[in-house]
Order: sequence, then C-alpha cells, then structure tokens
Amino acid sequence: MGARRPTAFIILLLCFATANAQHGKPGSESRYKYDVGFNFHPGFLIAHRDDARNLEAHTYGFELQFTRQYRREASKLTWASHYNAPRVGVNFLYMNLGRPGLTGEVYALIPNFETSFKIYKKSEIRFRLGAGLGFLTHKFDPWENRHNLAIGSHVNGAMQTFVSYNHEFGPLRVKVGVGATHFSNGSFRVPNLGVNMPSFILGANYAFGTYAKDHDTGDTLTDYKFQFVGSYAFKELYLADPHEFHIIGINGARIFRRNMITDWRLGADMFFDKTHQFLKDPDKSRKGLRPWEMTEVGVFGGHQWQINRVHLLTDVGFYLYKPSSNKFFTYQRIGFLIHVTDRVFLYTTLKTHFGVADFFDWGIGYRL
Repeated sequence: MGARRPTAFIILLLCFATANAQHGKPGSESRYKYDVGFNFHPGFLIAHRDDARNLEAHTYGFELQFTRQYRREASKLTWASHYNAPRVGVNFLYMNLGRPGLTGEVYALIPNFETSFKIYKKSEIRFRLGAGLGFLTHKFDPWENRHNLAIGSHVNGAMQTFVSYNHEFGPLRVKVGVGATHFSNGSFRVPNLGVNMPSFILGANYAFGTYAKDHDTGDTLTDYKFQFVGSYAFKELYLADPHEFHIIGINGARIFRRNMITDWRLGADMFFDKTHQFLKDPDKSRKGLRPWEMTEVGVFGGHQWQINRVHLLTDVGFYLYKPSSNKFFTYQRIGFLIHVTDRVFLYTTLKTHFGVADFFDWGIGYRL
C-alpha cells in the first residue's frame, strides 16, 4: 500500500513563491531577527481511498512556532539574496484528528522555510513549506484498532504547506491562511494510506531581537560538481502477514549550477531490493539471491533548491533494468540534503511510483 502526497502542489507553490521573491529589494525586510508565534488550525481529515472514509472527521490543532529571519545584503550575494524576507524555523504541532478511539492525536516537530511578497507596506503574503516527524497516538492494530487502515506506525513523516496573509502592528504580526498537513510512513509499516488534513490557519507572531550581520555558511556550498550517496531503507509488505525487507541504495549525480540556490541534477541509481522475488513467489527463499534477481538500475534527472545548508531535491527516474514488472517503468523522488560540513551531507528521500510510496531511505553523501 502507498500514500499519495501533494508533492506537485508543494513544488509549484515553492516555485511561485521564489519567482515572486526574486523581485524584492535588499533592505525591505523587517528590522527584527526572531519571532515566536501561536497558530490555531481548524480543519478536517479527508480520505483519498474508500477504505479509509471511516476516518473522516473535523480536526483542530495548535502550533508553537519559532523562526529566524535572514536579511539580504546589497554588498554581498548570499543564498538569502534570492528570496524575499526568508525565514527558517521550527514548529511544534499538536492535532486532534477527530476520532478519539480510532485516529487519536498527533504530536509533531516540523522544521520549515518561509518566503513572501509584499502587497502593502505592512502586509504580505507568506508561503511556508515544512517537513519533519510526527507521533500518532493511535495506529492500526489487528486486535485493538483494526478499523484504522491508514497508519501502521506511531512514528511518521510529516509534511506541511501553507499560504497566509500577514499584517504587522509593530512587533506583533497577525495571520490568516489555508494549507494542508500530511502524515505517513513511506511503507515503513503497513498499512500506509496516510492521513491528509486541509485546514485554515489563524495566528499571531511576536518579533524581537535586533538584527546582526550574518555570515552565511551556505555560500561555501556552490563550487561542487558531483554528489555520491549511500543509503538504507526498510519496508514492510502485506497487512495480514507482514514481511520485512532491507534495501540498500547507491547513487551518483552530476550537478549543473544555475545560480546560488538552484542546481540541475543528472545521475544514476542502483537499488538492491528483494521484494521483486517475494512478490513473484512468496515461498521462495530470499537468501542467496543472484544479483540480477534483486538489483534495480535507473537513471534520473532532477533539481535541487538551496535554503541555507539544506537542499530540497526532486527527481524523476527511469528504470534501465528491474527484476520484475511489479513496479512502474518510472519513479519519482522528493527529499532533503542536510550539510554537516561543506562536503559531507545527510540524505533522506521518499521514493514513489506515481504517488504510491515505495520507501523512505536515509543515508550519507559526499560532494566533489
């Protein structure tokens, strides 16, 4: 089973936000460096599959937010120069999913990025994109909670996107907007339909702290041409009789620089995935498989978007070889590179086939 994600919407939203941000002027940002806020999220849980319609309900949530604004400098070109009033922050989110004995509640920590464009002197439209981890109190259990066919694990990936109207009253900013929150585990455990909560956002932030000149470490990430990654994934198949699989992946990419915040990627993947043989014959031993019985080889093209020391990546790949016809001829990937040093980065992505999750993988990479 797989969860469908609004990845196309998120990418279009970020593209739109950045396109508008390019036309801002240095010095137009707030004089404040930090802000803290509180948001209220009234909304509803919607099902994208008929077998999860029993989970639909009105939801509500509360969110504590902390952000830092980065200024653009007229004298120095940095990653922040390509966005209008960019903010990087983290949110702590509580949501009641509307079915106390079925879906319960969720607690999440979600790092996020915001950019904007001004519409009046003290008013602006802000765009937020975030991804993190959430803990759901009620998951599927064959004995105690068998009617929850959406989530098979307590720990899940979280994704958020919002657009809001913001108005300043000195250091106080109020906001109203709309967006969506999504939780799923990328087939780490079954079932994995995921839950989607569109909602309104009503909130206020209080700004504080004088701005000090920043030294953007992101500027040192612009001179590399190649990336190499080793990764690991874990997935589960079949709800009635779950089977666990460990997947190893390697990939390499040539990087083509567009500007300080955007790169094109062109590369190749190799995955060692034993699910092909299991889906062909569940009784066949998974020990001693020959390389061509479990190896996937693909090529991909994609894009990287830099936000300080984090890159958001999106890829579209095509299989040159796969051991069975159980997967589509093409795959998609969305994820993050998080730089530990200028050359070494942590890697996490979600691999899908037309919106159906294959697996989350985690790894480490190196740039040349």
